[in-house]
Amino acid sequence: MVATHRTAARRSQSISLKAQRRRRAYLLVAPAVVLIALMMIYPIVQTIYFSFSKVQLPALRTTFVGFDNFVRILNNPETGPLVRRTLVWIAGSVALKMTLGLVAALVFNAKVRGTVWMRVLVILPWAIPSVVGANLWRWIVQTDAGVLNQTLRSWGLESWALNWLGDPSTAMFTVIVAYSWGGFAFVMLLILARLQGLPEDINEAARVDGANWWQIFRYITLPSLSGVLAVALILEIVSGMNSFDTLMIMTGGGPANATRIWGIDIYKTGFTEFNLGGAAAQSVLMFAAVIVVFSVYGGVNSRIARRQGEAA
Repeated sequence: MVATHRTAARRSQSISLKAQRRRRAYLLVAPAVVLIALMMIYPIVQTIYFSFSKVQLPALRTTFVGFDNFVRILNNPETGPLVRRTLVWIAGSVALKMTLGLVAALVFNAKVRGTVWMRVLVILPWAIPSVVGANLWRWIVQTDAGVLNQTLRSWGLESWALNWLGDPSTAMFTVIVAYSWGGFAFVMLLILARLQGLPEDINEAARVDGANWWQIFRYITLPSLSGVLAVALILEIVSGMNSFDTLMIMTGGGPANATRIWGIDIYKTGFTEFNLGGAAAQSVLMFAAVIVVFSVYGGVNSRIARRQGEAA
């Protein structure tokens, strides 16, 4: 009986000590958590508040205007083309990055001599600052003295030497190529890490059963990559929606607004036209779009996890 009481007392003392340690830990991390929360939440709250206000500079004096800023955006005839350009930009850059990343990962997963150094070369564009990469591409595609046009002219392909950034019909394509060149290595690394974790004996068994490389890729490799491809796809869509620096440096949204996407328009509305309320309303709409994308990702990820659990 006495032993039981002692055991219960020790257990109670142990629980009390754990609770004290937990409280101290919470107290120690509380300032950092509050600071991070303020840094994340305050800009969002301020942006939402501005989106329902008319903001007067330089004192940032606000007047509540309800949904006027949002109505103005929806009634603006430029909004439709702006959305279309943004979707073209996201679809083009994501498709190119995913394709290049998948192909590069499959090539580098093959055990061929020299692929380690090639992997370093491929990662290099991703490692350099985007400002440097954008200026490098401006030099490459320059109309008169650019490397691309000079090379085409030296090969006798004078008609192929275009005004890549100055022509509205080629500007978007050119910037998508430059942006994808600097970012596909991230997709490649994600896919390559997954490929190198796959057991090789499944592929060997499929080869013994007579499967060719396409059947192995279609029915074994690609389903195994579905999770990481979904993650890469969502991250690249969000990255495309938030793009700014490469477009701003290479074209500034021109020519004739051919590369002016949603992010560029927010900047110009806020800091060129000094319409902070309108820019905040555009930012809120973009934020809502990002939330929708992440919600879709959550649903798809849950379905993949459930399917893999059933398969296991």
